[in-house]
Amino acid sequence: MRKLITATAVCALAVGLATAPGVLAKKSVKQVSGTVSVAVSTTATAPTTTALTVSGNVKANSSCRKDRTVRFAFVNSTTLAETAVATAVVTGPNGDHTASLAPPTTDGTYVLRATVDETIRTKKVKGKRKGASKGKKLGNLRKRKFNCLEIVGNSAPITVDAP
Repeated sequence: MRKLITATAVCALAVGLATAPGVLAKKSVKQVSGTVSVAVSTTATAPTTTALTVSGNVKANSSCRKDRTVRFAFVNSTTLAETAVATAVVTGPNGDHTASLAPPTTDGTYVLRATVDETIRTKKVKGKRKGASKGKKLGNLRKRKFNCLEIVGNSAPITVDAP
């Protein structure tokens, strides 16, 4: 009987040690991916055109949509050379973005690449405590971290021809 009680105590101790790290562990940063859409006002243009109007949307969870920096670059379809554009925009509350960009200076077929920068966000989350009764605090404030990952998206091909 003594051996049975000792074995039970050792097993209970082992189970308690195995589950304790999971209970005490802090929640990790949530990785959030998404998509970015890019639409150009025209698919055929000349290098002398003053500007191309670009619009699109960042689709991610609500914490990772607004106030994200979007950078643009033209990628030549034949040589795959990437030409960065100096214009960068910040997304609105729903993830929409609009920019006016100068077209590439050389003839060819290009794709406009939009890159959304990676950022870390903190969101306050209210939770309810168990056993809260009359006159006691009903909720506590927790902060949840989100790692909004870098997102890359391409537009439809754009043809640049000299007139």
